[in-house]
Amino acid sequence: MKMQLTFTLVVTFALLVPSLSRATSLSSRGPIPDESANPPPKAATMTKREVVKKYVAGCRKKPAKETNCDDLRKNVVEISKEALHTLGSSAKRAYMPTILKIFKSDEPVLRIAAADAIGMIGPQDSDADLLVPIANDPVPDVRRAVAQMISHGKGSAITLLGQRTVSMRTGLTPEKPADPGKYSMPVAPESTYLFYASDAASGRLSYVTKGMDGTMAFFKAKAKKGPFKLEEFQEKYRYQLQDEGQARDQAQEEKAKQLDNAKPDPTNMKAFMEYMEKVQFVQAGQTTMMLLDSYQPNLFGAPTVYILEERQIGQRSYPTRYAVVYQDQALKRPGYRLSWMTLPDGAIKTAQAASMVNEKQEEALKKQDEALKKRGEALEDMVKKKGEQDKKKFKKGQSDLEKELGF
Repeated sequence: MKMQLTFTLVVTFALLVPSLSRATSLSSRGPIPDESANPPPKAATMTKREVVKKYVAGCRKKPAKETNCDDLRKNVVEISKEALHTLGSSAKRAYMPTILKIFKSDEPVLRIAAADAIGMIGPQDSDADLLVPIANDPVPDVRRAVAQMISHGKGSAITLLGQRTVSMRTGLTPEKPADPGKYSMPVAPESTYLFYASDAASGRLSYVTKGMDGTMAFFKAKAKKGPFKLEEFQEKYRYQLQDEGQARDQAQEEKAKQLDNAKPDPTNMKAFMEYMEKVQFVQAGQTTMMLLDSYQPNLFGAPTVYILEERQIGQRSYPTRYAVVYQDQALKRPGYRLSWMTLPDGAIKTAQAASMVNEKQEEALKKQDEALKKRGEALEDMVKKKGEQDKKKFKKGQSDLEKELGF
């Protein structure tokens, strides 16, 4: 009977109420708070079903009929979260379709609770396609909850999806897709923005699309150079990519030093917590960049690169804007990542000055190796020729000896 009530509460309420309260944490699963110290009128004696009915009947309309809608809303949020927790703890897969519907709710805290519930049940490979869209939630904390939920699943498809949908950002404020036009980057038709695989601050925006042929044709028409296979691109521009990476690392180190110099007194908890958030933000930026520039074959197949802009900086020409097109193995759709340089030319030139020395040294060593190789080939050829001459001389001597002996 209790499970039936829980099921009814989840179905009838979570999908009907478009917006409730603002969530403050990822794991608010406890029972309704004890309000006996300051009980609201009537609500203290109402059953959970009555609380939900009262809110739906009196608070969903504009203007609301009830005067205590805020209190009712808070109670209903807790009731719904508790109901989802109960369904999840049952570990019954029969409840999966109902819990998945909660992701249509406009309330982030309920979507987080739904992710926790599915995590307790344990997603399987057969659920992977259903989890793909909810992993791309615009709210960072919901994405992290879904990623945590996926990590509790079993199966090769679920494991792959978990590797693909890693999310680093936090917060309950919904994000908006970055505007690629702001960075002079083109977007292929019928593209869907991926929140967890995009970071405009890092110069990386990711999308999935419907057709590989159409996507490749779109970027080929806009490319200044290419297409290149990813390995070919990385080799052709290896010094340029090294310069960009070095300049980025240097910028991160400078940020870390500035934070270290501004470390507050640990006894000032508010200031110290704000400081730690900044530290975590810098560290997350480094991890995000590594993830966004990693193209493991098991996740991205064999990517193709289209250079959209190449610009001279110092003594080298750099691919400052390019698109990496791939087959997204986890999402089972074609995808692409728009990439552009976010660092100032001065930082690139500084990194370039050091790498030019290394490049010249490598070129000198390469020339030495080539000279040694040619010398070795020449010696080998001389030995070979000498051997052939000796062999001919030996045969001639043998022939002369046979003639002298009358053979």
